[in-house]
Amino acid sequence: MDKDMVKALAMATSAGLTLLFCIGGFIWIGYKLDTWMDTMPLCMVILGLVGAVTGFYMLYKQVK
Repeated sequence: MDKDMVKALAMATSAGLTLLFCIGGFIWIGYKLDTWMDTMPLCMVILGLVGAVTGFYMLYKQVK
């Protein structure tokens, strides 16, 4: 493998993991808040959207 291929693969892996952890982390926090406050889908949906926006913003900054 040449260096360009490894660099592209590392960037793609980093982008995927950034999205995964941002969205997944916020959904997990929302789930924990929902079970604590007994408002099952509310916090999970709101924080899932916040996580998606945050993840795509981080992805934009990373690619830029």
